[in-house]
Amino acid sequence: MTKRGFSRRTLFGVALVLPLGACSKSDLNSPFGYKPFTLSERGDRMVRWLHNQGHDVMMAPEAFAVMGLYRDGRDIPVKQMAMDGRDGRYVISLVNIRKIHEFVMHRRQGDVLTFHHCDTAFRRESSVRYPRNGKPTLILDAAVAESDFRQQTAFWFAEMPGR
Repeated sequence: MTKRGFSRRTLFGVALVLPLGACSKSDLNSPFGYKPFTLSERGDRMVRWLHNQGHDVMMAPEAFAVMGLYRDGRDIPVKQMAMDGRDGRYVISLVNIRKIHEFVMHRRQGDVLTFHHCDTAFRRESSVRYPRNGKPTLILDAAVAESDFRQQTAFWFAEMPGR
C-alpha cells in the first residue's frame, strides 16, 4: 500500500513558518529582515547626510508657503547645509513638517533667491523666485525652473559623500 498525504511533521512545520513569511515587510530575498521603504538610494543618502552633518535652522515661511509647505505662518524647522559653488552659494534643507522627508534647495544669484521643492526621489514639485526687496512668486516657466533645479541637484550629487 502507498501512503498519500502529508506527514504530521511537515504539516506542523508549514503551519509554523507560513505566518512568519506572511508578516515580512521586505522582499523575498530576505523574508525575515526589514528594509525601510525608500524612494531613491540618493535620496536616502542625502537624508542621512543632512541628519548627520546638517544644522538645525528655522526658515522664514514666505517662500515655503508659496510652494505649499504651511505651518500656520510660523517659521519652518529644517536641517540645513550650505556650500559655496563656483557660481554662488548653494543651500539644501531637509523639511519634515508633513511627516515625510522633503528637500528645499535654493541658490542666490545676485539679489534673487531661487527655491526648488522636491521629494526624496528628486522630482521637482515647485519652484519659487524670491527677490531681496519683493515677494516670492512661482516660476511658471517650467524649462527655466527645471534647468536651474538640475544645476542645483548636480551640485549636491557631486558634493555628497559615498558616490
